[in-house]
Amino acid sequence: MEIPLRCTALIALAFALFSFPERADAQQYTDKTGWWLIYFGDNKLNDKFGLHTEAQLRNHFAENQVETSLFRLGLNMYTSKSTIATVGYGYFYNEPNDTELPFAITREHRIWQQFLTRHKSRQLFTEHRYRLEQRFIEFGDGQPSLTDHRMRYRFQVIFPFYTLSPYLRHYFLAGYNEVMLNLRSNSAEIYDRNRLYVALGYQVSPKLNFQLGYMNQAARQPGLASLEINHLLQATVSYNMDDLMRTFFRPADRPENPDR
Repeated sequence: MEIPLRCTALIALAFALFSFPERADAQQYTDKTGWWLIYFGDNKLNDKFGLHTEAQLRNHFAENQVETSLFRLGLNMYTSKSTIATVGYGYFYNEPNDTELPFAITREHRIWQQFLTRHKSRQLFTEHRYRLEQRFIEFGDGQPSLTDHRMRYRFQVIFPFYTLSPYLRHYFLAGYNEVMLNLRSNSAEIYDRNRLYVALGYQVSPKLNFQLGYMNQAARQPGLASLEINHLLQATVSYNMDDLMRTFFRPADRPENPDR
């Protein structure tokens, strides 16, 4: 089942209008820099099922930051050529690398459900990702454990440079915006964070690509009045056996007829 483009556009607009926190005059913002190293893998087992694997290292050895190591594993169900439903588990370990940071060591076990739709035109690949998360957070400073729930929506666009020149067929530009909302009764605590990302990519093969990009993350930190703005350098390796995404790569000996 494919969600109509008009419907997804309305959903994206609704998130954009209602997800950001009010910028009152008293609101304070802090800026930090860091880097993320990411691996994504989607490996098909057969026509109906596959495995999602993911590993991330965030801000390791970056100054005055919370270092994060995370791992996700999911079961993909290919409901059509352009849609994927996934259920999975994630483990997160967070540790501040500065004793003056107001954060404790935390461990999080996360269950997540996801529905992803992809669309291809001659010049663009677009992707809508809808995700629900059940978060079970353990604090290392003796505080009671926390159970939380969150919803996420991400809209991604990929522009392959083969539409400009066959000599650029390995390169592409990728960008996305993702908003995360807490499912809470207190409206002041609904906004969690927003991520805006842009990257230059290199498609090594029909399944493998590398990306190097910049992410701007605006995150509300629990218990703090300020909104933290992160400027992040992100390096990503992606291995994808999805049938639609494999058409992203065009072998030199089989160029597409532009008049088709």
